[in-house]
Amino acid sequence: MLSKNSLLAMLLALVLVPEVQAREISMLTVEWAPHYGSELPEEGLTTAIVKAAFRASGHVSKVDFIPWTRALKEVEEGKADIVMGAYRNQEREQTYIFSDPIYFLQLGLIARPGLGITRYDSLGELAPYSIGISRGFANSEEFDAANYLNKQIASFPNLNIRKLFRGRIDMAVMNFDLFRYEARKEGFCIGDVEFIEPPLETHGLYLMASRNIDDGKIVIADFNRGLAKIRQNGEFDRIVNRLRK
Repeated sequence: MLSKNSLLAMLLALVLVPEVQAREISMLTVEWAPHYGSELPEEGLTTAIVKAAFRASGHVSKVDFIPWTRALKEVEEGKADIVMGAYRNQEREQTYIFSDPIYFLQLGLIARPGLGITRYDSLGELAPYSIGISRGFANSEEFDAANYLNKQIASFPNLNIRKLFRGRIDMAVMNFDLFRYEARKEGFCIGDVEFIEPPLETHGLYLMASRNIDDGKIVIADFNRGLAKIRQNGEFDRIVNRLRK
């Protein structure tokens, strides 16, 4: 038989924990391969993870791909529930409710086949190598300020991919997932290169919920619970292995 204290605790739990109201979650984001896009398998790796997490918490979700500034504005105004796949900062925290991180993006150095380097301890160790960078792209503050490095500027990232596989540069700086995606499209073998540790930068991708919908905090809490569930039961890893080949 339950004690008075146990019964009181159960009643408080029922009062304090909102009941999950299953519904369709509307999400907006921009086309950004390979993470999300209307033409990608399962609409991209991040989309597949997010939809699986919402399913695990009892919701269905759909995503529409529109320009980024419009997505931010429509969610801010409560016309849609979620911006999918955003970086977190203090300014955005004033406007949106953030989820736990969905996925981490790594920006770093990729070494050409046969170079024989797998990691570095300081950027100074990389001075002997030619490093391909893309015009107009920011990398890490330390790397961008390292004038002692031999940086070879290309007009677009795919040119660095070609130069790397053809031995015209020793390394290239790119988002690792983007490199894998674009190199496969170019017909190169990913297994021939080395993703050097540590990455120059790591950024989390988050959901941002509108503060102008009644259940924004509950939607995010449900998503976080579903994300934890698919990490625990292995579905998260299965999605990553399936879509980040």
